Amino acid sequence: MRMSERILCFGFNTKFQKELIDAWTSELDVTKVDLVLLSSKSCPNVEQHADTAIESARRIPASLVGEKLKLRFLRLQYNWIYQQLEKSLPDRVLIYNGLNGVNYLVSAACKELEVPQLYFERAPLQDRVQIDANGVNFQSSIPTDIEFYRNLAEDEFADYSGADYVNAHLVTDEPTRAGDPRGTEDLRSKSYVFCPLQVPRDTQVTVFGGWIKSIPHLLDSLNTASKQLPDDVHLRIKQHPSSPVSFEQRIESYDNPKIVLDNEHDVYDLVAHSQGVVTINSSVGLEAFLFEKPVVTIGRALYSFGDMATRATDVDSLCEAMATFPSLNWSRLERDRFVKFLFFWFPPMQAVLSRKYTPKDMQLRDQKFRSLIASDR
Repeated sequence: MRMSERILCFGFNTKFQKELIDAWTSELDVTKVDLVLLSSKSCPNVEQHADTAIESARRIPASLVGEKLKLRFLRLQYNWIYQQLEKSLPDRVLIYNGLNGVNYLVSAACKELEVPQLYFERAPLQDRVQIDANGVNFQSSIPTDIEFYRNLAEDEFADYSGADYVNAHLVTDEPTRAGDPRGTEDLRSKSYVFCPLQVPRDTQVTVFGGWIKSIPHLLDSLNTASKQLPDDVHLRIKQHPSSPVSFEQRIESYDNPKIVLDNEHDVYDLVAHSQGVVTINSSVGLEAFLFEKPVVTIGRALYSFGDMATRATDVDSLCEAMATFPSLNWSRLERDRFVKFLFFWFPPMQAVLSRKYTPKDMQLRDQKFRSLIASDR
């Protein structure tokens, strides 16, 4: 990113997002688009992009009429975004997330017009941020060829505190945070696999969910697969604290003694004392690496390649994984190299907000990354 580039920003709406983009663009020539208007002048592939936008939207109207009206609204927004980009032709567009709603429309219009983009999002590592020219999460620039990590020198990212993070998060005998030690002792006496539910309409589910189409679909599949767990092992499920709906009644309706809903214990205690984790693609799966637990992923996960995790590609393979869960294999070397790379790739959030990590630092990161890719060939 050159300091002289003409930049447009879309989708930075919350307090945190505004602080993030203000810090990042403090020395750049930037125009912030706070309000997306409407245009009836049809632009290329508007129908296709509006359909995709509603599929990944956080909220979908309950009625058919409401859905049609929302689709119409998305088309008009896309037309306006496309025309603004076509008229101004910025050197780059900065987008938060870029996977749902209006932010997806911006990304789609940029690709139609071949305008370079830079995406921002919270990282799957605590207190870190994603800044990536390709996209976020599974669409990011992070290599998914395990040979890249196997070929890295052991101390390649020694200066990026990845090892310190692993050591600081290793399981101890004490409850994580300010938990109830009696409750933690209760977890120690159980043999269970842990599944953290994700926010129902999050793009990690709607875009990267793979064969799982929704949280209810996930629960139905887990109900089937949990019956394959060893006799003394059960499945503990925790709802996401930001979920707008409760799945308690659905879980109770299964009348399955192999499934326990646990919204009381801290998620890290649940990981630490489990036999392992099964997830669509939650960052909790990545945290499970640090507790040296086997992980089964169902959707498209950033960390599910090589021998770092087991991939369940349908309900049958999920059943198979459940049947052999405590003995599932994983590679310590691959996980170690991958986590250290993430610390290199994801800058500390506070460093970005305090302007200690700037676009110049990202350029240096990208230069080193390109040299690593070149040396791997």
